[in-house]
Amino acid sequence: MQEKRAMEKEIKESVDQAWPLFVEFLKKKQARVTQARKIVLTEVFSRHDHFCADDLASALSSGSNHVSRGTVYRTLALMEEAGFVRVIRDTDVHAHYEHTFNHPNHEHMICDACGEFIEFSDDAIAGRVAKACQKLNFEERTHRIVVFGLCEQCQKK
Repeated sequence: MQEKRAMEKEIKESVDQAWPLFVEFLKKKQARVTQARKIVLTEVFSRHDHFCADDLASALSSGSNHVSRGTVYRTLALMEEAGFVRVIRDTDVHAHYEHTFNHPNHEHMICDACGEFIEFSDDAIAGRVAKACQKLNFEERTHRIVVFGLCEQCQKK
């Protein structure tokens, strides 16, 4: 119970920090600032998985926090552009999302057999990307490294 409260507090703090920044971004884009967009942002920040837009739309399709499927898709696109989420594509080219606000950068391994996402961090990889950008005078906004293969469990099958 205490762990759940801590998680809810972390989500609320992240939303409280991110929402004004997202509002500023929306205003610069001349996009509407709506309660539905705040609901989407809050739901995204409450997830700690690699989700598909359809899963998020289904979660928000009914109840007091109902948001249309179109609003979910448009808001996710804006959140990606603003840097609050990133998209990872699997081998079937399905888009999976994860929120990145207040989270350290990391990379992914995706199992070809079961579809599991495995997160990992490697300072050497991050350093090489930064060094390559510096060498080529390239200003990095973000990067994604995805390794495809078989997870430990699927190798045993």
